[in-house]
Amino acid sequence: MSRRCGERRSRTGLSGDGRGQLVLVSGAVVVVALFSLLVVHAQLAPVGGGSPPPIDDVATATDDAVEAATAGVAGRYDWAARESAVGDFDSRLDPNLVRIERAYTGDGGVALSTNDSAAAGWALRNCPDGPAREFGSCVADDGVVVQERAGETAIVAVAIDVVVATPETKTDLTLVVRPE
Repeated sequence: MSRRCGERRSRTGLSGDGRGQLVLVSGAVVVVALFSLLVVHAQLAPVGGGSPPPIDDVATATDDAVEAATAGVAGRYDWAARESAVGDFDSRLDPNLVRIERAYTGDGGVALSTNDSAAAGWALRNCPDGPAREFGSCVADDGVVVQERAGETAIVAVAIDVVVATPETKTDLTLVVRPE
């Protein structure tokens, strides 16, 4: 083996040009791998909770929660005990609203709360009354509209504020749910 003056061989057997090409090819492979990871991440990002839940889903779950709470209170309280009826109703509704809120977490979420002023306004405009009805007055208490019917407290409606938020958007609305 003869060597020319000034020529060097590396321990790997690659000359300086060969080593440079290997580094260049390795860098290209790393760039392609990182780019493909970036594309996959961009496609999967909305699945991870970046988009808000559909309002219809939240409204349906809220309707179901009001129905369940109403079923536990119906026919159990006379009109004089309406405050107790509303307290019992709230104690049944609140855990269900919390479950709905917890179901929609991620990059934002859902917040639900009763709205007393919306319930009072609804009661003034919509409570069933008139000469052909035998119903008593309506009262809004803690977002719940109750009415005296045949001496008992009936849950007529519940006003619920809904806030759906992500880092980019926020939607506020008030639902008035009427149990059937």
